[in-house]
Amino acid sequence: MSNDPRSLVEEPVRGALVGVMGRGIALVTLMALLALWPVAARPDTATRDGIAGVALGVLVGYAVLVRVTAWHAGRPPQHARARAWERAQEIDGEGAALSLLVAGWVPAGLLLAVGLLLWPHLTDQNPALAAAWVVLGLPPFALAWLLATTTWLDACRDDLARAELESDVRFRRYWANPGH
Repeated sequence: MSNDPRSLVEEPVRGALVGVMGRGIALVTLMALLALWPVAARPDTATRDGIAGVALGVLVGYAVLVRVTAWHAGRPPQHARARAWERAQEIDGEGAALSLLVAGWVPAGLLLAVGLLLWPHLTDQNPALAAAWVVLGLPPFALAWLLATTTWLDACRDDLARAELESDVRFRRYWANPGH
């Protein structure tokens, strides 16, 4: 941490922007690896189904973990959430633009990974298995994707709002006793 008051005040927001990018890239990478494993390894049906189950668990687990953490920590006020990206842009324009790009592409990346993961199931040689995946497998994945995506977007905004509130506290603390 620097003694420069500006960097001290901006540090929480810059950290939150890096966190958004890191978590988004990690989530999409994990789902992409799970989706590509059956394509590359060509496992038997049971293993392929197991990988799909793990991927579904990752999406639901992510959403539940983030929601429980947010419930425990409390949500930032609505006014802070509403201006979160705008205020981040004021502090670090390039970092906010890149983080917003990553945040926006996470839902698309997750959808692509889910599609790639389900493709072998939906095009199975056995028409009964393919139909079963359309009827019984596709809806849980669609709901898990929707839950993970909405959770992801809320978490990004909440993290930035919390960081900006911390930034405001640091700003007020500094100006309450400048230079000390």
